[in-house]
Amino acid sequence: MLEKLKAFKNKFRYDDSEMPFLEHLEEFRKTVIRIVIALVAGMVICLPFADEMIGVLRAPAEQYIEKSAEDVLGQSSVQLRIGADALSTNALITAEDGQQYIMVDADVILPDTGKNKKQGTIRLQFSEPAAAIKMWLTVTFFGGLLLSLPFVVFFIGLFVMPGVRDVERKLMSRISAFSGGLFLAGIYMGYRVTLPLALGLMLKIGGQLEGESIWFYNKYISFALQLLLGFGVAFQLPVVILILGKMGLVSSRSLRTGRPYVIVGIFVLAMILTPPDVMTQVLMAAPLVLLYEFCIWFLHFSGNRDLPGKEKETESTDGPVEEPVNEPEEDESEKPKDLTED
Repeated sequence: MLEKLKAFKNKFRYDDSEMPFLEHLEEFRKTVIRIVIALVAGMVICLPFADEMIGVLRAPAEQYIEKSAEDVLGQSSVQLRIGADALSTNALITAEDGQQYIMVDADVILPDTGKNKKQGTIRLQFSEPAAAIKMWLTVTFFGGLLLSLPFVVFFIGLFVMPGVRDVERKLMSRISAFSGGLFLAGIYMGYRVTLPLALGLMLKIGGQLEGESIWFYNKYISFALQLLLGFGVAFQLPVVILILGKMGLVSSRSLRTGRPYVIVGIFVLAMILTPPDVMTQVLMAAPLVLLYEFCIWFLHFSGNRDLPGKEKETESTDGPVEEPVNEPEEDESEKPKDLTED
């Protein structure tokens, strides 16, 4: 068993031998097949839990979803108000099954929770007969992708690591852990903060306009998935900046100089990665701007305050500049003539 583990571990070690192009292409093909198999396996595992995953995505909007009268009557206590003369003026009626009852006029008073109002609530509907199946497959795909992501990274590492040296391997492992943590942090922030705030704001505006919100169920699920995935991808910005900083392509000073342009680019990125509403875009751009400032200070304190070429220029300009001394040219007429010329 230990020998198998050692042999398996050796596959990740650096190998400086050159591999023929066809063998390299064959390894790439095997890697792609393994990734597809891992994704399909993750989808198969997530398929029985599609309802639970849809319930998790629906949870931020649950307080806004309009409930039917049966749900309200089944979950809350109601009051039955009967007129004072109702029992005395109505006769006893016998039903077909032999039970006797009295017909009265009564008013049902529902609990005043505010959820039975049309304004500020959501009615989820399906846009087509196959919409429910499409929604199931969409949720299953993203769930399988998230579940198989560690295996996907493992297979990619199995393909890439033999060409990476030990120092670079340690750096890549740290970057991968940092990137994974930021990805999960972005999804968590999008689910806990941005999605509820965006839903509340959109429904508040719709309520002020006295409109009824009728949403397609699959559109809402796609909206939530796009928002969460967009936050996970957008939170990779510090990873890209820190890698460029370690490569000497950017520095703390250059990031400060390009801050206005980067902020505009962040808002454009938020516009692309999020659904088309301004509130969601602002809620994504704000933490990205803070992460950008974090990268500026991180590079500042880690020593990457300026680019290597500019550091030499600043050192040369700060030091004393010596002016070149021009030696006087000798006049050829004053030179002693060679006596041998005569």
